[in-house]
Amino acid sequence: MMKGKRLLATLLIILLIYLQINIFAVAKESKNYFIVNGTGDGNCKSIQEALDNAPQDSTIYVKIGVYNEILNIRTRVKLLGEDKDKTVINPISKENKYAICLGAPGVMISNLNITNGASGLYATAVQVSAPETEISNCIIHDTSIGVAIWTSDNLVENCVFTGCSDEGIALLGSKYSKCDNNKITNCTFYNNCDGIELQYSSNNIISYCKFYENSHIGIDAIASSNDGNTILSCEIYNNTVSGLYLASSSDNKITNCFISNNRDGNVVITKNSYNNDIKNSEPDTTYQEAQKDNSLIKRIFNRISDIKNNIGIFSLIFKEKYKF
Repeated sequence: MMKGKRLLATLLIILLIYLQINIFAVAKESKNYFIVNGTGDGNCKSIQEALDNAPQDSTIYVKIGVYNEILNIRTRVKLLGEDKDKTVINPISKENKYAICLGAPGVMISNLNITNGASGLYATAVQVSAPETEISNCIIHDTSIGVAIWTSDNLVENCVFTGCSDEGIALLGSKYSKCDNNKITNCTFYNNCDGIELQYSSNNIISYCKFYENSHIGIDAIASSNDGNTILSCEIYNNTVSGLYLASSSDNKITNCFISNNRDGNVVITKNSYNNDIKNSEPDTTYQEAQKDNSLIKRIFNRISDIKNNIGIFSLIFKEKYKF
């Protein structure tokens, strides 16, 4: 009889310990989980309020709604929208600034509809200024630059880019800072100026993406030192100027791509570009060396003249791109 009571007491103690552990775990998890709803039905009324209070590795879940907030993410968190069509980040930042800045390594954002109504050639939906971030399942649209990546080892996947008047994605390295080893996969780019632009960006992978009906180029590698990139199983077609443009870019691999019906050339490779391996693409892919002829210059000036308030900035961009 005594043994039975002792056994029962032991089992009760074990059960209490188990319950305490799980209650502690749930309480701990709840401190790292924030719900944002502009109507007040959540932990926070604004996304930035949640970001300011979130410990590292928190999850911030944003309910359907329109949020006119400029977001600075400085802690490693996950920012998740309820519905990528209806969870809208729609601020008007200062001229040439961003709607969202990913400023900490390891930040992940997903399932959001993002734009920025700011003026300026460099107005951006998402600026990536830290490495190892992830952007997934987002619609990014109707701003100058969709995503500006200044760092390495980032991932963009399953996103749609449309209505970006300069680039859907800009990979922005320099002579002094790397923008390497980024992955862009399963994304769609249409009705932008350029789909993706690379500047001093090497060893990146662009795979299983579609580029069509962009007003300039599908993938545009300019400036210099865009080397060792892989473009794999992409569809690049019906773009107004070129499909793929490689300037002073070497040792790139373009494999299993469909590149067709781009008005000024499907694949355009300038001088000072070497050892680019293009294989297993559609038979009508063409290769040519771009010439700095009058028609090209006219198109450049027409593009520049469309924007009135950035003459000084455009002058610098023009000299960097075309070395005049």
